[in-house]
Amino acid sequence: MDSTAIYLKSKLNLNNFTLIKTTSNRFIAFKCCFKYTKCIYINVFDNYIEIKIDKVFDNKYFYNGIERILISKKVFNNIDDSINYIQKNLAV
Repeated sequence: MDSTAIYLKSKLNLNNFTLIKTTSNRFIAFKCCFKYTKCIYINVFDNYIEIKIDKVFDNKYFYNGIERILISKKVFNNIDDSINYIQKNLAV
């Protein structure tokens, strides 16, 4: 595990979310709920961090005409600001 992953895990209180490293600079924190999965996508680049938050719906059993809702997308220049933003969204 690289330094970014260790730093994220040490600074975040995951609140029943699971944090997975998907590539060298991408992470996903997700939590499965009854009808959807809340996903927080974290992309770490050289000089900025991009955070996207989605709700992915379970259409196999609960079809409501929506597959995915992009809740927000933000870009941060500071990792501490991005951690504060992620932590607020993990708590909801």
